[in-house]
This record gives sequence, structure tokens and C-alpha cells, in this order.
Amino acid sequence: MVEAGGARRHRMTLESGDHTLTLFAYRTGPLKTVLFYALTFLTLGIFRLILHWKQKWNVKVRMVPCTFEAAEYVFIVDNHNVTELQPVLRKTETMIPTENGEMRKVPELRWFLYRKLEYIWIGDETFDGNDGDEDCCWKPSSDIADKIPSRSFLAVSEANVGLTSSEILRRLEFYGRNEIVVQLRPILYLLFMEVITPFYVFQIFSVTVWYNDEYAYYASLIVALSLGSIVMDVYQIRTQEIRLRSMVHSTESVEVIRDGNEQIIGSDQLVPGDVLLIPPHGCLMQCDSVLMNGTVIVNESVLTGESVPITKVALTDETHDSIFTMEKNSKNERK
Repeated sequence: MVEAGGARRHRMTLESGDHTLTLFAYRTGPLKTVLFYALTFLTLGIFRLILHWKQKWNVKVRMVPCTFEAAEYVFIVDNHNVTELQPVLRKTETMIPTENGEMRKVPELRWFLYRKLEYIWIGDETFDGNDGDEDCCWKPSSDIADKIPSRSFLAVSEANVGLTSSEILRRLEFYGRNEIVVQLRPILYLLFMEVITPFYVFQIFSVTVWYNDEYAYYASLIVALSLGSIVMDVYQIRTQEIRLRSMVHSTESVEVIRDGNEQIIGSDQLVPGDVLLIPPHGCLMQCDSVLMNGTVIVNESVLTGESVPITKVALTDETHDSIFTMEKNSKNERK
């Protein structure tokens, strides 16, 4: 859902979950780049530091507005007026899913990463079905295949063959592994980012003045307290990152049908389109899935807060010609 004028516009509005994102297209300008480095050198880095604090100033000084077709960066403003600048990444000759879930080769893939989600550029070069510039937009990678008919799931269930090895490789190339990766940032990076905050930069200037005025004891006390505060902040951040990584890192063995055979793989190797076999004693689901056969009872209290387990039923032929959606087919979806 974007404003009309797709690729030729400098500004778009994107609805992503509960958030409304306003996107602006920018590219680097040679003249502005030279001016930026010159001012940074002449001010001994103070100019660059100010732009680090003021993201909107950084964009205006260093970037040139352009269309989304030519964008090198996307400036993002959410509905809480929080801003972020993300580079547009490119990859040539790669696979991408179509609206009906099939994989096809495209000459170029363009995307940016925002809050752990990949947003893919859907343009004329991506799908042959586009009717022109009006249909160009950014989409989360999970929302591209949003017009899969229910009969496709029924056909996969009836065939009972699963994905082939080549299909798995193509889907892994686009979707990646079924895991949440929480990377630990280097200690030196955390220290540096903490030191260049406005408060500690002010403290650096303050103690410099106090030392020059021979307030050595007072200035030394401020330095010691500031260093202690920085160390404690970095320690808390690192502890939180380690705790978060341990919470989200979860891999179990799952049974799937691939190449017509039953196989046991790690849950991090699952890809969209895999056929899972649920053991009779139950299991912990590592992904969203559609129930094709039988009836199951699912405990969704962690996700929805409901204390009573929910009964899920298999997808039926009554929805054969309809488009599968999470909202309409919630009784067939397992989380």
C-alpha cells in the first residue's frame, strides 16, 4: 500500500504491520560528498559528530533527493517520528518468489533492512505482471507471496512429495535460514558509541576547561565517575544482548518430506513450502504452518495470551478457489 506514482516518486508511504512508514529516496552527490569531508576535516570531526546526532541534517547535507528507481539510500520515518537511514543493497541474477509463491529468476534484486525485516523493491524488472510504474513499491519479503490460492496447498498435500533439492536451494538463497540471528556488537564499538553521545562529549569539553583552570581534583573526579558510568552502560548492553541471543536461539529436529522421502533436519533448515510431519506426541512449532491433514490442539498462550488451547482443523476443498490469508484461514494455521 503506497502512494500513487511508484518508482518516479521521491516519497512513499508503506503500511508494515502496526507501523506506518514514510520512505524517502536519496543518492549520494559528488559535490556534497567533497564538501562533507572538507568540513569534517576543517572542524576536526565536530561537523561529522553533529550530523551523527541529527540524522535529518545528515541526510540534507550528504544526500541528493532522487526517485526510488535510482535510490542508493532510503530514509525512513515511522509514525512515532523515529528516523533511520538504510542503504539499498543489490544482487544480480538471483531468485525471488512471485505473488503465487513460485520462484523465478530476476536480473536484479534490490532491498533494504529495517528492524530485522527485509523490504524488497517490486518494480517492472521484478515481475512481468506489473502494469507499470503505479505498481512499483517496497514490500516485506514475507508479504511478497500474498496471492497463493488454497488449491496450491491442497495439491502439495495430495502429491506428498515435498520440495526438490534445487527448489530448497533457491528458497534458501532468498529467505535464508529459519532462525533469528542476534549478533553481539564488539566491545570497542559499544564504548565508542557511548562516548560520542552528547552528554559525554559535553563532559569531555567540561573537564578540558577545568584542567586548564587548575581544577584538577574536581576534573579527575568527573573523569572517574564518567568512565565508571560508561563501563556500566556497556556492561548492561552486552549482558542484554547475550540474554536476548540465548532466548531466541532455538533449534530442534523436525521431520519433513523432501524429494518424496521422509527426512529429519534441523528446524533452522526449514524453508517456505516444506511439508512437515507432526509427531503423535506433539512438538514445539518452529515456524508458521498450514494444517493439511487431521486435527491438532495448539497452545498459543505465549503469542495471544489465551489460557485455553485452540483447536486447528485441516484446510478443506471448500476454500479451493480462494486466496489463502492468515486472517481468513486462522483455523487452519499453526504457530
